[in-house]
Amino acid sequence: CPVSPNGAMKLFFFYDQNFAPLRDHMVESLHECGGAAELSLQEDLLEDLKGNNRAGGGLPTYLYKSAKIRNALDEVDEGEVFLFTDVDVQYFKPVHTIVEECMASGVDMILQKEFEDIGVNIGFMAMRNTRACKAFWDYVHGEISRTQALDQRVVNNSLYSGHASRLGLRWDRWPSCIWASSMALSGPVPENLVVHHANFLVEKAPSADPMPKVAQLRQLRQALLRGKSSEDADWEAFMAAARSSPAMLDYRDRHFGARRPGPEWSTLPEGHVARPGGYSEKAAKKALAAAQAAAKQDGAEAEGS
Repeated sequence: CPVSPNGAMKLFFFYDQNFAPLRDHMVESLHECGGAAELSLQEDLLEDLKGNNRAGGGLPTYLYKSAKIRNALDEVDEGEVFLFTDVDVQYFKPVHTIVEECMASGVDMILQKEFEDIGVNIGFMAMRNTRACKAFWDYVHGEISRTQALDQRVVNNSLYSGHASRLGLRWDRWPSCIWASSMALSGPVPENLVVHHANFLVEKAPSADPMPKVAQLRQLRQALLRGKSSEDADWEAFMAAARSSPAMLDYRDRHFGARRPGPEWSTLPEGHVARPGGYSEKAAKKALAAAQAAAKQDGAEAEGS
């Protein structure tokens, strides 16, 4: 797959000053694994995102990221493949080869698995400058602006509903060696780990504080330096806590389960729990209140009879 004329694949990312420790850890891991020379860093240090003073989440960040991806597609040559990632990732092996192998099928974009069985995460992506890829990110940016929804929800809705395919987009998910910590729900860290994305924290942290994610990145790195991560008690404690986390289970159910709002995901098989969509928390609460009122009324009538 074509890369930039100098042979180095472009890696686009952005961060603000609060997230500089994550950026520095990411770049350091690139050098440690021997993969820095094959990548050309295209980084943006942001001072502010429309007043929220951080690059760690929220609507301004979602809009900036989708616009930045669309601009990156215009900056590279036609057909060129590049990476777009968050900064809460670390590298254990060079990625150039796996990117080439995965993009060789002709796909326009490869995204990270959110869970082993379902979902995409947009924290570590490879994409190709094609008309379909541009159309997809034009749509994503417009839909975030229109609905003010989470960028990742917009992306998953488009991909799994079949909308992206109707734009001509060919997409796939990385193999599990490009690993996100949300995948702890599905099993252990793969032994052939290439990338770790610290997308899930057991304990909720302020969005502008990068240190809990830095701690997770360092914890796994140290565990692997000592041997297998499965043999490290501290890391296994994190994995066990992640798998049983109410926040994790609730997130999966709301975004990839029975409580998922949004359009039908027609690319999923009939009977899949996430296929129907259309769930409304407001309607569910209203129905529950009505059922409780009816039960109370029935109880009162029974006592009076």
